[in-house]
Amino acid sequence: MPSIAEKRAKERFTEFLRDSNYRITSERFEVLSAVLKYDEHFDADSLFLRLRADGSKVSRATVYKTLTLLHECGLVSRYMFSPGEFAQYEKTVDRPRHDHMVCTKCGKILEFANSRILSLQHQLCEQYDFDAVYHTFQIFGVCSDCRRGRRNGASSELASREKCAN
Repeated sequence: MPSIAEKRAKERFTEFLRDSNYRITSERFEVLSAVLKYDEHFDADSLFLRLRADGSKVSRATVYKTLTLLHECGLVSRYMFSPGEFAQYEKTVDRPRHDHMVCTKCGKILEFANSRILSLQHQLCEQYDFDAVYHTFQIFGVCSDCRRGRRNGASSELASREKCAN
């Protein structure tokens, strides 16, 4: 049985598709369901391969197009953590608000939450009379493991995703 968050996501996506005059297809909702099962960052090809492994007949093109639509309606965030790499996605449904620190040596992504960032966003938007739709905050640098020589530049696909809260 779908969770309340999943039901709301489906309703929101249906409304977005209808309002934007896109076709409402079972394949698009199959992609949405697969996205909602991810608790970590993923790329379009990983999602496509997971769908295929689960027996789906959804095409790669449908996965890419649906991710674009899900991003446009706010159900996924899209990030470019490293130049020249594929976009990474994560669901926005049922996840706490957070930002990222990305190690430029090993690709490790640290997720963190800090209420001062959101407070600063509100303050700046008020100061400049700006209506924020969303924000992304990414810090690029070298993690403590790489600085201490404990990591040897593993690819970002193999790097662990660690969470920390501030």
